[in-house]
Amino acid sequence: MDNVVIPYEDVEDSSEDNPSDSSSDEEHSQLLSNNVGVLYNQFDVKDTKFMNMESVEEYQTKRNELFTPELSKIRILVDSKNVTHKTTDHDTSNYTVELSGDDTTNPTAGFDNYENVIGFRLIKAMILNTVYQVTTNNNTINFNYGGSDKVSTLTPGKYSLDDFGDQVKLQMDAAIDGATPFTVTIDDTTTYKYRIVSSTSNFYFLKSSAWRLLGILNMDEEASTASTDKTLPNVIDHSIHYVDLVIPEIPYIACKHNMSSKNVIERIPLHVDPGDIVYYTASQDNFDNYFYPMNLSKLTIQLYEDTNDLFYDCQNADNSFEFELTILNKI
Repeated sequence: MDNVVIPYEDVEDSSEDNPSDSSSDEEHSQLLSNNVGVLYNQFDVKDTKFMNMESVEEYQTKRNELFTPELSKIRILVDSKNVTHKTTDHDTSNYTVELSGDDTTNPTAGFDNYENVIGFRLIKAMILNTVYQVTTNNNTINFNYGGSDKVSTLTPGKYSLDDFGDQVKLQMDAAIDGATPFTVTIDDTTTYKYRIVSSTSNFYFLKSSAWRLLGILNMDEEASTASTDKTLPNVIDHSIHYVDLVIPEIPYIACKHNMSSKNVIERIPLHVDPGDIVYYTASQDNFDNYFYPMNLSKLTIQLYEDTNDLFYDCQNADNSFEFELTILNKI
């Protein structure tokens, strides 16, 4: 090789220590090496070349870019499958992955205690679009019947439009003890709206978690709207449009600012049929938004549904995420 490492010495110091070798020292003290790992401090390398005539300036540019970059990026895979089920209220829409130091929660051999993290973004995600249209998040119907407030609780599950109408009738009848039963029908050819008829007393709806399922507004109706025959005002919506991926450990400056002030990393659309898996890939133009260096030892994965500011009820179906960490190497 023609780029043997020769330590850089000060010519003047070398000559004083060993005058007899001054000529040899002077010759070698100016030689440089392009071996990776050799560091030249406070040395002007402009227009300087190695023994093999390679430019020192170009070499330093390559070395810093490939071997000693200011920033490095690491990708980690996080999923709910490898999190230990400790309690009966285990929820794959709200769980913590320990990146270092707690094997009782999840294996940490492949992770690390990541220091000097200054950037964080989602690369890919896999989430199940829940099979259920009715969940514990959207299963209450509040209404006033004959001057008295009533509460109906729908049974969580998967329903067709007609079956859901039958469920509404069943639970509203139960709320009034079935003395004067309701009739629930749907126009499923033109308007896709429910019509609810009371056989005796006037009724009107109050603010309910099932408002989108029914096709009403998320507010109390005026008492003056009470009637025995109501065609509900809005088209039925039995879908969940998206989930928000929230990670509290990530500084808000690197998150998507939102009305709830949650640390939202990404909004993931649920654009597949119920029971199918959403395969989400982040947009290529997703920009880096850096924050002050921090230690990242755990990630809390939280999935919020699109309507009620509650955790997404996925019936504990598993999910998986790929994240990219940006780490500052020089402080």
